[in-house]
Amino acid sequence: MAETYSTVQGDTWDYIAFKVYGSEEYTTLLMQSNYAYLDILVFSAGTILNTPDLPEEETEELPPWRESVEEEDDLDPYDDYDEEV
Repeated sequence: MAETYSTVQGDTWDYIAFKVYGSEEYTTLLMQSNYAYLDILVFSAGTILNTPDLPEEETEELPPWRESVEEEDDLDPYDDYDEEV
């Protein structure tokens, strides 16, 4: 991924985040990495912005010792309940 982005006339923070990262949800990351330009809402051409790599995403996988606990939590204590008593 590019480490910088050169703005085009009319670019906005969210549009740049979409073009660079594929989603507007990274607008905050982009803005935090370019503090000096926070007063700009619509960019003119040629402003060079830093575009850091995205942070590592946390995986949904649990460590083995947690998986067994999660499975035990799903057990229903009344599964063996016999209604014909």
